[in-house]
Amino acid sequence: MNDRVDDEARLRRLLSDAVSDIDPDSRLDELRVSVHPRPKVVPMSRSRSWHAAVGIVATAAVIGVTAYVASMSIDKNTSLGPATDPGSSLHPTTATATDTASGLPTSATGGTETTAYAVYYVGADPKGRPVLFREFHRGPTSEPVAALAVDDLESTPLDPDYSTAWQRGWLKGAKVNPDAGAIFVTPSATAPADRPAGMTPDDARAAVQQVVYTLQAAFHTRLPVQFIRHGTPVDRVLGVPTSEPIAQGKVLATLSHVSISNPNEGDVVSGKLHVTGVNNAFEGSVAVFLRRDGKHFLTRATIGGTYADKLFPWQVTLDLSKVTPGTYTLVAQNDDPSGRNRPEVDTRVITVK
Repeated sequence: MNDRVDDEARLRRLLSDAVSDIDPDSRLDELRVSVHPRPKVVPMSRSRSWHAAVGIVATAAVIGVTAYVASMSIDKNTSLGPATDPGSSLHPTTATATDTASGLPTSATGGTETTAYAVYYVGADPKGRPVLFREFHRGPTSEPVAALAVDDLESTPLDPDYSTAWQRGWLKGAKVNPDAGAIFVTPSATAPADRPAGMTPDDARAAVQQVVYTLQAAFHTRLPVQFIRHGTPVDRVLGVPTSEPIAQGKVLATLSHVSISNPNEGDVVSGKLHVTGVNNAFEGSVAVFLRRDGKHFLTRATIGGTYADKLFPWQVTLDLSKVTPGTYTLVAQNDDPSGRNRPEVDTRVITVK
């Protein structure tokens, strides 16, 4: 695991904003839209579905006062970021789920230079409602990041707890046009205008927000996303109105309130495991531990943040030197002041060698 940690200089290397996988007429599509007055941005929102997550550890009461002070000192601004997400081997210390304007790292793998990028997938909150979780993937630097991200939106997530509604070929490509004030994405003719059978309205909205958050991360901008085909805005995608540019949904109504950034699902780890993530929780508290056969190992309590519509960074280090080799579930879990045993949770299945 330690071999995968890039030095700080490499982690701060910025991604290219270029995208070349768009149809040749896509620039004309953008210009046709941009000559009109900047359209109204339609925010996507739903009722807040989160209740702070469950039962962290017996130390939560002690953490509370410290967490409050720490969270208020981290950021008194109620804007969406940026916040930091330290310690991930896949991205720099300035990249978080709410910081789409940050650079991501490059590294050499098997003689080929690769770059990391974020993809948002759908999981469930404690009530079973769809929320977005972020995975970091790697791809060749020879490919535009947006092309890699769009391709992965239509691919199976690394974590089987997540899913995506986007099927292969439904999205043709994406490009940003700052002059037009939008990111343009082209759904193919096969992308359903109406909501498919079995898909709920919340599922459909989450799927559209997958595209918004993923492309904003790829292009390092918070510009809204316009679905466009042949120079004309697309009226509906998956039953969601898309004739106007779609802004990112509010963080705490759209994203999971706790998320693991590093390690990834399936990673083989040893030595000291640096676990990083983001959260927003009651008094900022989060617990991290390994689980196997119903037993918990190496429980560590830490603090992220709260009191703002954003996600705050956290990190812990787990010493695996005395852990029996094998497969474990790494768990990050928020505290729930309601006592309803509804934790906000993210997990990764890893192998300790």
